[in-house]
Amino acid sequence: MNFCKKLCSLFLATLMVFSIAACAGTSQTGAAPEEVIQTAKTNMQAVTNLESEKVVDMSMSMGEETLNLKTSANITTFTDPMKLKIAMTMDMGEEFGGPQTSEIYADETDGNINIYMNIMDAWYKQAVSTEQLITYDTKQSVATYLDTVTDLKQTATEQINGANATKYDGVITGAKMKEAVEATGALESLQSMLAGLNMDAQTLYDGLSDISISIWIDEQGYPVKCEMDMTKMGQDLMTKLMQASGNTAGEGITIGNMTLSFVNKNFNQAAEFEIPEEAKNASEINMQQ
Repeated sequence: MNFCKKLCSLFLATLMVFSIAACAGTSQTGAAPEEVIQTAKTNMQAVTNLESEKVVDMSMSMGEETLNLKTSANITTFTDPMKLKIAMTMDMGEEFGGPQTSEIYADETDGNINIYMNIMDAWYKQAVSTEQLITYDTKQSVATYLDTVTDLKQTATEQINGANATKYDGVITGAKMKEAVEATGALESLQSMLAGLNMDAQTLYDGLSDISISIWIDEQGYPVKCEMDMTKMGQDLMTKLMQASGNTAGEGITIGNMTLSFVNKNFNQAAEFEIPEEAKNASEINMQQ
């Protein structure tokens, strides 16, 4: 399972561009999908802050060994001025040390974007591009991926955040997802992580399976919940990484389950926060070296 653990780290990096997947719409009963999407775009453009809870739940196995991984993140996003706060927990089981927590902030000062990370009680600071930041920014991710959702069908009405929300089921095709990934510019930052493998980031996302997606829209037209089944797409990515690594020990790695869900709340009413001074004063590093 050591090889499985090593591949898992790289595998998770390839999923970052999907980690805050897009979903939005409107709860207008009987509205056509095109109207749902257009209303969502208008609503989200006006959002200045929001809070999100994201969960990625997956399992991967090799032979009789299974690795279960759960990553959860509470995210607060402000756009003017731009700043983010993320409290993240990653749990790979007791074999790998149990739950690991990290604290992440981001802001823009004088046109420069910085990410501040607290890992094991040590602060790290990194300058990033707008394209790199989009994987953390809920609002911008929604804006980028909104157009990839197709075949939306209204299926149910449920209670989310204590209020009625309309559920829509749809599909994000592999081809559309690749287009959206390319639009974010995230492939450039991922390329350095693939160093040493016989693959480039562009090829990694070729021929991916479609993703099933469910979206819940509240009565104000905001996306309050989203669930994505990424199991088939995850297997596609893992198979490509194994083939590129040339390590036959990894041929039997199987993605048993991979789901992404998030709940959005407090649109334009998110709790204010300040970035700690010790984070701002941290030494700047280049984590891509």
